[in-house]
Amino acid sequence: MADLHQDVPTKDQIQLRAYERYVQRGGGSGGDLEDWLAAESELRNQYSSGSGKSDRQRSAGTDRQEKPKALAAISNPKAR
Repeated sequence: MADLHQDVPTKDQIQLRAYERYVQRGGGSGGDLEDWLAAESELRNQYSSGSGKSDRQRSAGTDRQEKPKALAAISNPKAR
């Protein structure tokens, strides 16, 4: 049986958190790399502290969150 425990955040989790940071800072161009790196660091810290899930994911009772349509456009520039 496969081990379902994750030691590191997935690309999708980092992508979603980076998008959340983008929205929090008011959007706009630039800052995408900083958003990604900060999101990756933040999530890695959560995983190393043993939480592994965001507060929102724990309260929702699910690990999988649907990506907003805007996130899909950011992650796939050809879709714009």
